[in-house]
Order: sequence, then C-alpha cells, then structure tokens
Amino acid sequence: MSDPLLSYEVLAGVIAQCAGAQVEAVVLSSEKPTFDHLDVDSLGVLGIVAELERLLGVRLGTDAEQCESPGELRDLVNSRHGSAG
Repeated sequence: MSDPLLSYEVLAGVIAQCAGAQVEAVVLSSEKPTFDHLDVDSLGVLGIVAELERLLGVRLGTDAEQCESPGELRDLVNSRHGSAG
C-alpha cells in the first residue's frame, strides 16, 4: 500500500494556516475532532480545501467542502489518491 497523500501533520499545518485553529496531528488522529469543535466555520473549511487542492495538486470539489471533520477530509483526499492509510 502506498503512503497517504495527506498526513495528519500536513493537515494540522493547513488548518492552522488557513483557519487559525491550532491543533496537534496526534489530536486529529486520536480524538477525531469536528471542525465545529475546532471553531472552524464553513469559510475556514473552504480555505482549507482550496489550500489542499493547491498544495497537493488535486481537485476535491464540493464533497470535501461538506466534510464535518478534518479526519473525514483526510480520508476523502487519501481515498481519491488510492490510499486509506
């Protein structure tokens, strides 16, 4: 199996950069917080999705914008890449 396209570490950095929410990668992977729990609103999610599209060179679309948690978003990105890891 190939490595995931999007790691929790990269995702945590993008969340901090685009939405200003500071969260550790280990929290994203173990506690599975929602965007609401992290105080990230829908505009913040749009910014995160746009940055991931730019950073990873993938088109995510409205499915990604409707994800309720960072973990769900990560799983979506990685499933499109062919890796669930």
